[in-house]
Order: sequence, then structure tokens, then C-alpha cells
Amino acid sequence: MDVIFIIIGMNVTLVFLFDKNKLDNKEWYFKLLILNVLLFLIALMNALIGFGNNTAINSLFVPLIAQFIYYGLSKFFYLRYARNSVDTFWTFDKSLFVDGWFNCIFWLVSILLFLLVL
Repeated sequence: MDVIFIIIGMNVTLVFLFDKNKLDNKEWYFKLLILNVLLFLIALMNALIGFGNNTAINSLFVPLIAQFIYYGLSKFFYLRYARNSVDTFWTFDKSLFVDGWFNCIFWLVSILLFLLVL
């Protein structure tokens, strides 16, 4: 069961890995935001009650924080370069160097969030 909670807690990171365009799409972003707020509230209730004080339950806090971090980094990138970042993970195109740095920074931050939960 713990593995399922951890995979659910990585939903923003997995969406970022496989289809980053969904995070840039407003409709998908708000659907994911509603899901992550619900996960955050479930984890908060469990933490307040003391029912699940383990790493798997705490991993449900991460998606909402990761989604807000993605939103902030994405807005900063848009303001700086006047365009949305391009997914460089599956293309390995060297001309998209700045986009690669954006993707790398988000990956590092999302992994560090999970390390803080552990």
C-alpha cells in the first residue's frame, strides 16, 4: 500500500515526465490542482488525527507543493523568455539548452521534496 501512496504522491512529476503539455494546459492544470488539494487535505487529516505518521502518507503532501513550484518556475520562464518551455527529456535537442535547464531544475526540486518527506 505504501508504494501506491508514493506513486500517487509523484503524480505531478510523472505528468511532467511523460506529457508536460498537460501541466501547461489550463484545463488539465486545474483538474490536477483539485486532485492535489484533495490529496493534501487527506494527508493533513491523517497527520492531525495521528492515523498515518509514516512516509507514505506524508508523500501525499508533495504533489500540491510540486505543482505550485512548477507554476512559479513556469511563470518565471514565460516572463523571462516570452514563451512556454519545451519538453527536452525525450528529444535531446541541444538547441533547447535553456529549456533543458528549466526541466532539470524542476526535476531536482521535485526529487528534493521527496527526500525531505523521507
